[in-house]
Amino acid sequence: MTEAVFEICVNIIEALISVDFITRYLGCRFSGKKKYAAFIICWVIAAFETTVMNYMTEFETFGAYIPIIISACYALVALQGSVPLKILIAVLTNLIPYGIALFVNLLMCNIIGYDPYELITVLNSTRVTAIVIAKLLQFYVTRIILRMKQRNPIEGRRWMMILIIPVISVISVGALMKAALIDSDISVYNLVGMICIILANIMVYWFFVEIDRDYETRMKAALLEQQNENLKNNIADNEAFVREMKTVRHDIKHQLLTILKYIEDGDCAAAKKYIDVITNNYMPNILTYIHTDNAAFDAAVNSKIAVCNQKGIFMEVAVKQGTKINLPQNEAVILFGNLLDNAIEAAEKTEAKRIMLDIRTSGSYLVIAVRNSIAKSVLTENADFKTSKKNKELHGIGMKSIRDIAERHNGMIKFYEEENEFCCHIMIDAE
Repeated sequence: MTEAVFEICVNIIEALISVDFITRYLGCRFSGKKKYAAFIICWVIAAFETTVMNYMTEFETFGAYIPIIISACYALVALQGSVPLKILIAVLTNLIPYGIALFVNLLMCNIIGYDPYELITVLNSTRVTAIVIAKLLQFYVTRIILRMKQRNPIEGRRWMMILIIPVISVISVGALMKAALIDSDISVYNLVGMICIILANIMVYWFFVEIDRDYETRMKAALLEQQNENLKNNIADNEAFVREMKTVRHDIKHQLLTILKYIEDGDCAAAKKYIDVITNNYMPNILTYIHTDNAAFDAAVNSKIAVCNQKGIFMEVAVKQGTKINLPQNEAVILFGNLLDNAIEAAEKTEAKRIMLDIRTSGSYLVIAVRNSIAKSVLTENADFKTSKKNKELHGIGMKSIRDIAERHNGMIKFYEEENEFCCHIMIDAE
């Protein structure tokens, strides 16, 4: 009875870690009660399946694929992301506990000379220790993967050190167990040592989380600073837009007076010729200003058009008929403001001075394509998109804002170059 209760508790904990991992990695499509209901249903089914399989057989064969199917169904129904990504993470979610259990069992059996069959089938202190270590490692590894997905600043050698810590801990625990088997008088001291090792791992993980929180705080501060800078730029752009509109209004007045003079003099041919000149050379600059159902998008793009006119940059905007820009106003300003700021900064340095913004829908996705002329290859010379602004601390913040918005809407970004133009292609699920 005790063994059955212990096995059920272990299965519940393992299922909880796995379901929590896949949910956090992909993100839930639902909110509120639906979100929690889907999570609990998957958790219960996963724990029940593992318990039944353990009762039916000591060693799983084809039954090992059932948890993957359960995770995949949960991901397809309740989680976000593309179908291939959901299936991949479903497989990974279940490979992690299997791989860790195999690693811990083999390592302990080799270190302390324990029989692998007994380690799996006989409930004793050795097996309990192996299970505790395996579940701690499962939790540890899944959390590290989640932090890596969030682009945690810990990289390179630091990552290696963090990953090595639990491995060393497993070896240490195995060595302590081996010593306890040789000399039973030191078993109490070994137990204290094992507890200290486990606590040390928990403290390392806590330290890791604190580093991540500090990083997130600094990133939020940098984002606020970058948004403040964007706001200042938008104010300046809007002022330029207003000045240009005043100029247009002033010029139109003179154009109309000139046409009126030709008509009063009876020179209709001259009036017609003058109208043709205005239409061909002047009106296109007025007609470049756009109007859609998203006021924030209109304000962001029109202000950038005014800036381009001042800088001598030809900017073409094409919004396919029927396209709805279903983005929150703050996201529309940040996304298109940053995209066009980067394009203007690059195009201004070229002879062609050209920018093309194309927006259309494809199924449920909003497709955004920005092209701008370049003086030299950006992907070769500046693959990390380092800023050329004076404030280097804002390096990558604008690009991070663009990526964050795309990821928030299950989107994707692609950068490429062709015909002396830098191209940014974005697809966002706008429904």
